[in-house]
Amino acid sequence: MPAFGFVADDLTGAADVLAQARRYGLEAALVIGDAPLPRDADVVGFAGPARSLSGAAFDTLVGRDLAGIAALNLDVLLYKVCSTFDSSPTLGSIGRGIELLHGQFPLHGAIPVVPAQPGFGRYTAFSNHYATYSGQVYRLDRHPVMSRHPSTPMSEADLREVLAGQLASGTVPGAIHLPAYVDGTFKDAWAERRREQGAQAFVVDAVDELHMDAVAEALTREEHGHGPSLVVGSGGIMAALARTVSDHAPVAPGPQQASGPALAVSASASSTTADQISDAVEHGWVEVPVPAELLARHDPELVAALDRCVAAELQAGNNVVVHTTRGAADPRYGAGKPVDAGYVGTLIGGIAARTAAAGLTRDIAVCGGDTSSHALIAMGVRQLRVSSQFVTAGPVLQADGASAVAGCRLLLKGGQVGPIDILRRFAGEPLN
Repeated sequence: MPAFGFVADDLTGAADVLAQARRYGLEAALVIGDAPLPRDADVVGFAGPARSLSGAAFDTLVGRDLAGIAALNLDVLLYKVCSTFDSSPTLGSIGRGIELLHGQFPLHGAIPVVPAQPGFGRYTAFSNHYATYSGQVYRLDRHPVMSRHPSTPMSEADLREVLAGQLASGTVPGAIHLPAYVDGTFKDAWAERRREQGAQAFVVDAVDELHMDAVAEALTREEHGHGPSLVVGSGGIMAALARTVSDHAPVAPGPQQASGPALAVSASASSTTADQISDAVEHGWVEVPVPAELLARHDPELVAALDRCVAAELQAGNNVVVHTTRGAADPRYGAGKPVDAGYVGTLIGGIAARTAAAGLTRDIAVCGGDTSSHALIAMGVRQLRVSSQFVTAGPVLQADGASAVAGCRLLLKGGQVGPIDILRRFAGEPLN
């Protein structure tokens, strides 16, 4: 039976949970939609497009997944959010997710919020959140990418204030700050925050793996008379939980080998992804831009033409990257109203599904956190497991046999993650 479970607000984040568990020797699986949860894994969970949803659609999806996982006798349940806290009061609200957690587990008490992932350059200090970009650490509201995020730009770094703006009560949550780790008060502070009357959440600082391990220890030592211990956080929490229960040495990422030409599909507007696409194109990948007209409205003839172009390049033995934008400066990105994540995710996922079904590629990368869930749904994926370790937060996955991409190597890459040469590494190309 699984010991740990998760409900993730997007597919790339859920893939990171699988990667962290597998890295320390735990078997992990995720399911999409209403597929049954497997019972032969140590870590199981649901993943869906909650980060790109709002209102009733958000409540329905997250509520369904929480109800489904509540049937398991878990030790710890992680509500997985991005380590850059992507959310707003109206889109992918983490505060609303916390309220739904309380609705499913009303006797739990205040829920710790721990988005730090030190191994990935994500830190929380005195409740302010920081993230690394191009080797520099930025406060979230000054981060070159997150402060200008196309869907959820972050104008506040204090996570207490972010949550207060998302919780219906408007109450500013409490916190456990860094000195508690060194002055011996962490355990008492944790117990005090957990039983604080009327509190819904509290933010926990962490800037290194020892801090994360202290949080994992606190989660696993709690009594479970009223359901699992709950935590809101990133893949850093799963890594720490795995370390607490496993004596397995960390698995090092291995080199990749493609079986033929690789296909990358991207709906990410991140400058990180734009740089990765540029690197691939500069080293021989063929780019196939999605026409601006197709982003404005669905046109079956344009889709068919796009499919033919992708097929011709793959048949010629070329690695291909299909993209809806190369960064926020791309003219397609600024033209017209913002493109719906569900629409573009389904569009790029359909391209990948059809090329895989035609046997044109067995190696597919999907770039973009908000759109990845929609892309995988379009591919008919119901379950994913790790097939090999790869870059941090980006394992190579394998889908269930009933999907259009069964038997393919799948890489799910969030917008802000990965080295610049990630696509070439995935394709097994020799690097300079």
